[in-house]
Amino acid sequence: MKSSEKRAFWKFFLTYFISVALLILTAGHFYYSQMQHQLLEMEHFSLIEYAKRLKVGESTEGLEGYTHRYEQRTFEHFSIDNFNQRNDQFEKWVPGNEKGVYIFITKNTTHFEEQRNRLFFVVAGTQFHLLLLFAIISFILARNAIAPLQKSIRELDRFAKDLIHDLNTPVTSIGLNLKALRKEPLLHNHSALDRLQKSADAISDLHKNLRYLLHEGSYTPEMIDLEQMVDSLLAEYRQLYPHQHFEVAILERSVQANTAALRQILDNLLSNACKFSADSGKITLTYKDKKLTIADEGIGIKRPERIFERSYSEQYGSGIGLDIVKRLCDAMQVHIDVLSTERGTSISLTFR
Repeated sequence: MKSSEKRAFWKFFLTYFISVALLILTAGHFYYSQMQHQLLEMEHFSLIEYAKRLKVGESTEGLEGYTHRYEQRTFEHFSIDNFNQRNDQFEKWVPGNEKGVYIFITKNTTHFEEQRNRLFFVVAGTQFHLLLLFAIISFILARNAIAPLQKSIRELDRFAKDLIHDLNTPVTSIGLNLKALRKEPLLHNHSALDRLQKSADAISDLHKNLRYLLHEGSYTPEMIDLEQMVDSLLAEYRQLYPHQHFEVAILERSVQANTAALRQILDNLLSNACKFSADSGKITLTYKDKKLTIADEGIGIKRPERIFERSYSEQYGSGIGLDIVKRLCDAMQVHIDVLSTERGTSISLTFR
């Protein structure tokens, strides 16, 4: 499952599951509150029944947890519905058979606490099983919902792979024919041929980037000798840009990433740094504490926050190179930062 498919799956799953979970938890809370209120009403009723027995002279033998006493007292505002819970007992005042005499009845909360705990575990257990059930239902619905998306992505991938494969032949042919034309004495230093070469190189870079884009989401990490990879890349760039000055400070050799993806990222970033730096400019590569930084002394970027957008390009080019960099970094969970001024640009990659 590709990263875009995973995002779509988890968005649907979490949206549906959280909505249902909130409904279940809210309903459970109200049900628990209502049942607890009923249990309190039953305790109140049991005190009234106990008072009736006392007033008619019936035996209270066998009724556990109750106590009572008679008191001579007056109430400013007496309500027969009085009922209180203090500490570990319920309390109620009931008028006695004689004037001015009241019966103070108490009952411990042991039975009430047992019933309330039993109610809590029943409600919690029911909610847990309902959440588990709807988690499974959410998973199935999310998987079914993204099935058409997966099918469309597979069809697009198949079409793109076929297209890129078919482009390989004409791109290679253009490069070979340009080399052949350069051997012609009349065209050796022709400006039109130079323009054609630049366009052919741009097409070749675009073709290479598109090939890497097709493998997005399938890059498995491994331990890489970063110093060896950087040396290999700089050997090529020193030939392509002999006037540029490269400085390298690799303080830690190993990095965890995918070899092909990381090489393409560095290739694109170094290519941009060289293209947009002044002649005899300095390009610095440093790696320390899992952070790789590529800094140049180029013209800078006006809007660095937009350079990873597919449709944005401040200079000539398709803009796909940095879009590929961002996609590959996301696929490997590498964080990328850009800092740019008029004196140059610094791009940092932070690895896990």
